[in-house]
Amino acid sequence: MHRALEGPDGKAGRVADASVAPVPTHLAAISEHLAAMRIAESSHLVGAWAHDLTADRVIWSETFRAMLDIPRTEMPSLEGFVARVHPADRDSVLDHLRRVLDGEDGTGFCFRIERNGCCAHFEARIVIDRDREGRPTRAHGTIQDITERRAAEEELRRKSAYLNAILDHLPQAVSVFDEHLRLQCWNGRFAQVIGVPPHMLDYNARFEDIYRVPAERGEFGPGNPDDLVEQRRRLAASFEPLLFERTRTDGRTLLIAREPLYIDGRVAGLVTTYTDISERKRIEAEVRHLAHHDALTGLANRGLLDARLQQAIADARRGSQQLAVLFLDLDRFKNINDSLGHHVGDALLMQVADRLRAEMRETDTVARLGGDEFVIALQGIGGASDVARMTESLLERLSAPYMVDGTELHATPSIGISLFPADGMDANTLLRNADAAMYHAKALGRANYQFFTDALNQSTTARLELENRLRRAIGSNEFELWYQPLLDASGTTLNGFEALLRWRSDSETLHLPSTFIPIAEDTGMIVELGRWVLREACVQAQRWSEFGPGRPRISVNLSARQLRDVRFADTVADILAETGLEPSMLELEITESSVMDRPDEAVALLHRLKQLGVGIAIDDFGTGYSSLSYLKMFPLDRLKIDGSFVCDIDNDPNDSAIVSAAVSLAHNLGLPVVAEGVETAAQALHLARLGCDELQGFHFSRPMPALEADAMLRMQSW
Repeated sequence: MHRALEGPDGKAGRVADASVAPVPTHLAAISEHLAAMRIAESSHLVGAWAHDLTADRVIWSETFRAMLDIPRTEMPSLEGFVARVHPADRDSVLDHLRRVLDGEDGTGFCFRIERNGCCAHFEARIVIDRDREGRPTRAHGTIQDITERRAAEEELRRKSAYLNAILDHLPQAVSVFDEHLRLQCWNGRFAQVIGVPPHMLDYNARFEDIYRVPAERGEFGPGNPDDLVEQRRRLAASFEPLLFERTRTDGRTLLIAREPLYIDGRVAGLVTTYTDISERKRIEAEVRHLAHHDALTGLANRGLLDARLQQAIADARRGSQQLAVLFLDLDRFKNINDSLGHHVGDALLMQVADRLRAEMRETDTVARLGGDEFVIALQGIGGASDVARMTESLLERLSAPYMVDGTELHATPSIGISLFPADGMDANTLLRNADAAMYHAKALGRANYQFFTDALNQSTTARLELENRLRRAIGSNEFELWYQPLLDASGTTLNGFEALLRWRSDSETLHLPSTFIPIAEDTGMIVELGRWVLREACVQAQRWSEFGPGRPRISVNLSARQLRDVRFADTVADILAETGLEPSMLELEITESSVMDRPDEAVALLHRLKQLGVGIAIDDFGTGYSSLSYLKMFPLDRLKIDGSFVCDIDNDPNDSAIVSAAVSLAHNLGLPVVAEGVETAAQALHLARLGCDELQGFHFSRPMPALEADAMLRMQSW
C-alpha cells in the first residue's frame, strides 16, 4: 500500500523534503483540501485526513496526529492509523476502509484508541469525491474526539438505569406527564394499577388515550370519552396538588397523589403516584372492629355495649317502651378452664357466643364483658313476661351440652335481669342491678334466672360495701388469729390449737369468718388471706415450741381455692422454711366439698403436702358428699366429726349412730377422731364412750387471742 507524505515540520500539505520534485497536481488538490479542513479543525476541534485513491497517498492534519497521539516523525499511512485503533474495533474499521478503497460510498463509524492509559472514543466521517464518469478519486474526512460525549452519555445511561431501577422498586405506581399531558416517564406498576394494557403505554402517549380503557370499565374516572377530554382540559389548566382515594372494581383502594412538576421554576408537567392502601384500609377496619368488639368471640365489648345501651335507653324513652338487660355468667366455668386448659375454655366461650347470636334478634345487642360474663340488651319488649319467656328459651339453649376437642362439656348459665325504667334510668344502673340479680340466681342454686328487686339491691349494696372494706383490711393488716384448744377424750391434756381467723374492722367490731370468708372466696382474696393465716399460725406455733416439751400442734383450715393452686405445696414448704417450724407440728384441715370438687388433683396435692411431713385432717366429716373410695385414697392423719351431729347426740339416737359409724370407719382406716362443737359435759362423756380420741368446743374453751393461749399453755391447767 502506498504511503502518503507529510512534511517534517508537521504542516499539512507540505512535502517532507525540499529536494523532492514539485508537488503533483493530485497532491496540490489534497493540500487545498487540507487547507480548507484547517479552518474546520480550528472551529470544530476535528482532525482532518485525505486519501488520494488514484496515487494512493495519505495526508494527516496536525490535529489528526495529535488526537491519535502519533509521533511527528511517523509518516502518514493507512497502517499507522489502523495500528492506533483499539484491537476490538480494528476489524470494523478495516471493513469501512476497504469499502472506501474499493470505491464504495463512505460511511461514518466510531472507534477507540488507548491514550494515556485510558480509552478514548472517536467518531469518523468519510466523503468520496468522484470524477465525471463517477469513479472515486479521493476519500477525505474528519475524526472528532467524542470521549467526553460518550462519558456523558454513559453517565446519563447509568443515571437513567438507576432512575428506572428506583421507579421499579417503588411500592407505588408512578407516571409523569409533560405540560401537554403526554406521557414522559412511568414504572412497571403503573399499567397494573390503573388497569391499562402495557402496549398502550408509550412515550408521548396522550392522557385521554391511556385512561380510556380503565374509564370504560368504570375503574377510574368517567366512562364517557368526552368527559376524559374535559378532565384533561381541567388538569392542563390547573396543575394544583390533589390527594384523593379511589376504590377499584376489584375492591382494591388506591391513594392517588397528583403534584405539579417544576423545572427551572416553571410548571413542566404532572407527577402522579398510585399507592395501594387496601391492606392499610383492612387493618384500619380491623382495628376499629377490635376497638368495639371482643377479640375472642367477636361480640360487642364494654365500650360498644355502653354506647348501644345509651342509644337504646334514649329510643325507649322517646317511644315509652321497656328495655331489658340480661347479665349472664357461666356456672363453674373456672373449673373447666383450670382443669382442661384455657384453650378449651376459649373454645367453650366461642360456642356460647355463637348460641347467643343465634338466639337473639337483630335489634338486640350481645356483648362479652370479659371472662365468662355476657350481657344482652333486649329492645322493644312487651313486659316482664316476654323477657321471662325469652330468658327461659335462652337458658335451655345454653344449658345443652357442648362438644370441645371430642369432650362433652356442661356449662349452665345464671342470669340476672333488670328492666328499664323500673330498675334504672341509665346504663350503669341497669347493668349493676342485672349483675346483682345474677349473683342472686347463683345463690339460689345456679342454672336459673332472677329479676332484680329492691331488697336485692339493698343486699347487693351491703355486700359491695363489705367487699371494698375487706380489700382495704388486707392492705392495712386488720386481721388476727384466735386459737381454740384441742383436748384428749378425757378433757385433761392439751394436744393442739385450731387457728381461727378474725377481722377487727375497728377497735370495737370483731367479725367472725362466716361474715367475710364467702366474699373472700368469691373475689379470690382468700388466696392472699390464706397465705397470711398460714404464716401467722406457723410463727405462733414456733413461739410455743420455746415453752418446753409437749408443745401442741397447730391446725389451719384451707379453702377450696388454695387447694386448686398448683404451687400451694411450694408455698407451705417456703413458710415452714421461713418460720423454722417442724412440719410435724402443722396440720392442714380440708373439707369434703373442697377436695371432692376435683378429687384427682386434690389427691395429688395432698400427697405432695404429706411428703413435706405435715398432717392432713378432713374437717366437717359427714356433711359433704365424699365417696368412700376416694376417702381411702386421701393421705389423712385425722378425721373431724362436724358439730351438727354432736349438738343433739344425747337426745337423737340417729346422731349417736352416725357418730359411732364415723368413729368405727376412721379407726378401721387407722385415723384418730376429733369431735367438734362439744358444749356440755354430757356430750363430752357420750363422745368419749363412742371412742372419739379428741374433743373441741365451748365446754372446754372458746377461741382466744394469742396472749391468752400463751397463758393457758404456760399454766398447763388442763
